[in-house]
Amino acid sequence: MATATRSAPGAASCLLIVLATTTLSMATSSSYAGETSSRSCIAAERAALLSFKTGMTSDPAKRLDSWRGHDCCQWSGVTCNNRTGHVVELSLRNAFIKDDTNFVWCMPHGESGGLEGKISSSLLALQHLKHLDLSGNNLGGVGVTIPKFLGSIKSLTYLNLACMNFDGGVPPQLGNLSRLLHLNLEATVFSHTLLHSDDISWLSRLGLLRSLDMSGVNLSTIPDWVGVVTLVPSLEVLQLSQCGLSLQHEPRLHSNLSSLQVLDLYSNRIDTLNPTYWFWDVLIIKELDLSSNKIVGQLPDAIGNMTSLQTLRLGDNYLSGVKSELFGNLCNLSWLELWSNEIDQDMSDFMEGFPVCTKSKLRSLDLSATNLTGRIPSSIKQWKNLSDLQLSENRLVGSIPLGIGKMTNLRSLILNNNQLNGSVSEEHFANLVNLMELSLSHNPVHITISSNWIPTFNLEVADFANTKMGPHFPLWLKGQKDIWDLDISYTGIVDLVPDWFWTVLSNVSYVNISCNQISGRLPATLEFMTSAQMLDLNSNDFTGLLPLLPESLLFLDISRNSLSGPLPQDFGAPMLTELVLFANHINGTIPIYICQLQYMRVLDLSENLLVGQLPQCSKGRDDKEELNTTVDPGNRQLSALILHSNSLSGEFPEFLQYSPLLTLLDLSHNKFEGELPTWTSGKLPYLSFLLLRHNMFSGSIPLELTEQVHLQFLDIANNRISGAIPRGLANLKAIAQYSKIRSDNPLESKFGGTGVDNHIEAIKYDDSQQIVMKGQQLYYTSAIVYMVGLDFSCNNLLGEIPEEIASLFGLKLLNVSHNQFTGKIPDKIGLLRRLESLDLSFNELYGEIPWSLTDITTLSHLNLSYNNLSGRIPSGSQLQTLSDSESMYIGNNYLCGPPLSMSCSRPEVTEDHHEGNNTNNSDLYLGLAAGFVAGLWMVFVIFLFVKTWRVAYFQLLDNLYKARCNCLWPKYPQTAGASLKTGH
Repeated sequence: MATATRSAPGAASCLLIVLATTTLSMATSSSYAGETSSRSCIAAERAALLSFKTGMTSDPAKRLDSWRGHDCCQWSGVTCNNRTGHVVELSLRNAFIKDDTNFVWCMPHGESGGLEGKISSSLLALQHLKHLDLSGNNLGGVGVTIPKFLGSIKSLTYLNLACMNFDGGVPPQLGNLSRLLHLNLEATVFSHTLLHSDDISWLSRLGLLRSLDMSGVNLSTIPDWVGVVTLVPSLEVLQLSQCGLSLQHEPRLHSNLSSLQVLDLYSNRIDTLNPTYWFWDVLIIKELDLSSNKIVGQLPDAIGNMTSLQTLRLGDNYLSGVKSELFGNLCNLSWLELWSNEIDQDMSDFMEGFPVCTKSKLRSLDLSATNLTGRIPSSIKQWKNLSDLQLSENRLVGSIPLGIGKMTNLRSLILNNNQLNGSVSEEHFANLVNLMELSLSHNPVHITISSNWIPTFNLEVADFANTKMGPHFPLWLKGQKDIWDLDISYTGIVDLVPDWFWTVLSNVSYVNISCNQISGRLPATLEFMTSAQMLDLNSNDFTGLLPLLPESLLFLDISRNSLSGPLPQDFGAPMLTELVLFANHINGTIPIYICQLQYMRVLDLSENLLVGQLPQCSKGRDDKEELNTTVDPGNRQLSALILHSNSLSGEFPEFLQYSPLLTLLDLSHNKFEGELPTWTSGKLPYLSFLLLRHNMFSGSIPLELTEQVHLQFLDIANNRISGAIPRGLANLKAIAQYSKIRSDNPLESKFGGTGVDNHIEAIKYDDSQQIVMKGQQLYYTSAIVYMVGLDFSCNNLLGEIPEEIASLFGLKLLNVSHNQFTGKIPDKIGLLRRLESLDLSFNELYGEIPWSLTDITTLSHLNLSYNNLSGRIPSGSQLQTLSDSESMYIGNNYLCGPPLSMSCSRPEVTEDHHEGNNTNNSDLYLGLAAGFVAGLWMVFVIFLFVKTWRVAYFQLLDNLYKARCNCLWPKYPQTAGASLKTGH
């Protein structure tokens, strides 16, 4: 069956599957259809059902509450033969599976609300059972296979085990069910389990089978799966989506599947369509789904022979040059999907190529992302039966034709992400009484709908993002009480939010009104929005307190507004996964309620007025002291904690030991103190971004920090860190092995995802933090995923810069300025070929500048100023192109050569001169020493008797000390390199 990522079928497809299901149900229940249980059930069968119930550990929907009393034929889900009393049907299908289209929507474990437990072998006592449906219940799990004993209930004609989270291989014993008419083994493809089969030859023994669904079952190791399924000649419905299948390039010419009406091969590994493939010959196929494969090339002409086709899905492939003339004989076609292929044609020409019979019958047309050009033709009004038209993500231009308003059957109109312009008025929608979905987003169209217009339709989806809707709030939305998806972000609205807005949207699931200038106070509570899952209100002018949130809410972003006051002690939304409140005026402390949000993945409270210490969340269940307790496990799903630019204090947050999925931690620009912990490498194995700048952390850099294999950005600048850089930098594998750096983005919202295995789910991160790079403060954006750097600047670090630093080949930023490092610059620093910014200024480094530095062709910022470097400055094309070329070397009195004015024609000065090791010039040094003593005595005498000189000298020393403090203490923030630009 289809999964939740697929679109609903066309009417013909739905009708076909419903008819097929009805026929199967009539066939499987011919002996008991329409009968009622006038006779009590068999005692042995009652005992078997009670044993089955005992195996259930959870029944949230209370499906089995009626399983009491003597007569099991009266129990929910149980049907008996009223003549014999034998149980003939056990139907406990989870309610989320839709019966109307027979499409199954597999949901993750824990979200479906179905039965949980283990299937008891007591079902073997039901030897008259014909219909068994347990679909959608979590009766599997890791290591739990489909029970083999089911193959011994040989009376079965209907078996549905879809979406049950089974693991391991499909038992071949199912081939013993020779009476089966319907078999559904659809697997949940995004679960921890993996249902697979290496041999499906047992299917050939199911000679009566009419419907087979093994979608999501891994069949990739079966080379000739076509040869097996064609041995089941009675098949009418074959659904093998997401099975890892491919088609042999030497196709089977003929097929025994003369009854096949539905063929679903969605999302497999099919890479070509040979004109002689077996399914072209099955002329009664009504539905063909080859979407989301890897099909390259042109569509074969053979498709024109499939005159019975009603639904054709070819979207998300690599087809090129698709011509509408190919569908000339498909007069029964009502559903056509070509999205994400290359039509690469003028839309008018493409639409005119369809035959008249198709124009009169087609109900759904999806041409999204097909590189269509030109205008939407005015002749579109001729497609009067079209109910779904999707043209998004093309290169369409011009205005939207008024003829669209004549398409009275239109339910869905999707035109987003084009280059459409002009005005859109109520005249475009006057006759669209059936319209339910409208998307004009990301087009420069001007919405000129009158404020007093009352629409004739009731929208469910209204997307107008990045259109010109403002400056007034769209009052016509007042009557749209069925909307569950509303997006009016970036529409230029400069207005007060109307009072009716929140109540009209009481049934909404998704609201995005961000990036406008909408003002007003938020309601005290939004709990009445009982269906709300995502609210994005960022970048507006809302005031007031944070409201109480809907219980169903998963995502909330009210960043960049003017909210004030403290955070509520309990703001609801226990299922909240992302809370983004940065850049407001929220004050007070962070309440302990934050610790109770067990599903929280992203928490961003940065750029507020928060004070005090972080709450001490409960310890985790794996803590040895509390193995037998039921304490709150804390924020175990937390992936990003962003608290920068507040006035928070205390030590490094200990509760993070119980957040093993943490990827991004930003505590910068606060008042945290104490030593950095040694437990991060063991407790936070996925930590990738650690930003602690401008705090008061002290102590040394823990050696354990170098064991963070995923760490790719570390910023501890402007603290009180002392000691040496620990050895072991080569252990920072995410930096040392550049190719291993993640390609996905930990700062990009994945709202709507389901798994927690993706340890880096985080937020739509814009510009909430700064990185000092290339001599200036830069805001980082979601592109931080590409940032690889170490910033140790403005601390009290000493010792040498470790040679190992040259092994961190992925480094783009290295800043160790304003410390007390000594020794030489590592000779192999030129191995850092990706380095863009290098700042070693304000240290005590000596020796020559390594010539390998000229090998770094990516370098755009270099600062070696105020050290004791000597010798000739390396010449290289990259170094000579850097700006402020002289200031990057200032304060090194023994450097010479371009770009400095000091010539290197005299003997080069080396560190040997500094150390006084030249014994051949002892007389010279003796004379210099005598002169130095005499000069120092003269200065002392002058300072003793000339007060003005004495005062000026000590003022100079005082100013230098203050400049140093500006770097070391967060009270005086100063960007690296600023002193160079001001000339101090």
